[in-house]
Amino acid sequence: MLREWTEGRPRLLNPENNRYLAYLAALLVSLGLVLLAGVDMRRGILLPMSSYSKLGSPSAVLHFHPLHLPLLFVGMLGAFVAYRWLTRREVDLRARGHDLRWARNAFGLALMGFLVADLFTYRIVQARRIFDAGRLGLSFSIPAQDAPAWLRPVAEAVNYLLVVWHATILGILIGSLLLVLLVSSGLLRSAMRRTGLGAHVFSSFAAVSYPFCSCCASPIAATMYRGGASLESVLAFTVAAPMLNVTSLTLAVALLPADLALLRIGAGMALAIFGTYLVSRAVMGQRLQPQGIWSSPLERGLLRALDAFASLFAFERRLQGRPIESPAALVAAWLDTSWRVGRIAVPTVFAAAIVASLVAPRLLSLADANDLATVAVTALLGTILMVPTWSELAMAAPLAQQGLAAPAAALLLTLPAVSLPCLVVIGAAVGSMRVPLLLGGVVFLAGLLAGAVFIAL
Repeated sequence: MLREWTEGRPRLLNPENNRYLAYLAALLVSLGLVLLAGVDMRRGILLPMSSYSKLGSPSAVLHFHPLHLPLLFVGMLGAFVAYRWLTRREVDLRARGHDLRWARNAFGLALMGFLVADLFTYRIVQARRIFDAGRLGLSFSIPAQDAPAWLRPVAEAVNYLLVVWHATILGILIGSLLLVLLVSSGLLRSAMRRTGLGAHVFSSFAAVSYPFCSCCASPIAATMYRGGASLESVLAFTVAAPMLNVTSLTLAVALLPADLALLRIGAGMALAIFGTYLVSRAVMGQRLQPQGIWSSPLERGLLRALDAFASLFAFERRLQGRPIESPAALVAAWLDTSWRVGRIAVPTVFAAAIVASLVAPRLLSLADANDLATVAVTALLGTILMVPTWSELAMAAPLAQQGLAAPAAALLLTLPAVSLPCLVVIGAAVGSMRVPLLLGGVVFLAGLLAGAVFIAL
């Protein structure tokens, strides 16, 4: 398998093909310019904040400056020209016997590095501003709370997508690139096909560098699973990305009391590794979609509906049999897959966000005491509610200040780990609702246990 990553390199790296490598670098740099413009439009990092025109209030979701137009133009034009030239050149190279899989893998890893760096810039800038301010609030880019009661769930869902638009795009791009690499690269596929407890440990630590909310992590996990990753790796990544990413842990230490910060780190690690391990063990050796229990017409109808919904997430089918043997082929497959993932993931998250917005206020109104009943309600709320990254800190800190440490503890574990949209996406990807129900149940019980411990303290 290592041979796949090195074949072709000696013949590729010679003066005759320096121009090919130059265009390959130009494509990567051009894509980097587009990513730089995108993160600057979201966070405003290149110029003084007063230089930008802002869209969204009180939380800006877009920072615009005329500099963005030439950055985007140069980046997209450069990427288009480089891609077209590479496509023609690779036909000639393959005809002459060159194996371009090494170049494909190297370019894929470099592109993944650019995407992760963009994601980290997006999160680190926000984390530093929150750290300097010493406080974290909930983000509203539109006055969703002022909408009529019948329209408020839709307004809150729109607000949520506006707040996380950049992270959602990055999640789709990263997930699609992982899917293409999983399908085309045997080495990466073997790493993500690990099973057993080791898979949970490996994927949990691999997710540390991905500061996603659960709704952004789940499309990545879905594409990983459809690309051949093991259920163990997928579950661990889904929970660990929002629970264990380094920015969330840093802010937890900075903004929370010591006992709650330790809970967020220690119990979060246990939930990501051992909680997901329990779920994978519970379904081990079983068909994810048992046919025998679907006996009545209603149940068979539900099964057909679930199968139809799950088929929407079969992104790997478009890649099966597709030759992805060069960087240009990788880019084409990546962009095509990103478009297909986005068309499914965004409406799914939006619909589930509306449902969660309908349920959350009714549950939250019950969470007003430091007892087990309140903890149970809070844990249930945290399990189904979707929020942007770090929002659990903004909700838990005021509760702790009011002496409600138990519900705060429950929120710190349940709110980031999963959400209703996340569970729906995971269920559709694996073709069964048993897995997300078990995962949601484990997360709920973890929050309940954490709250009970803080009641006893």
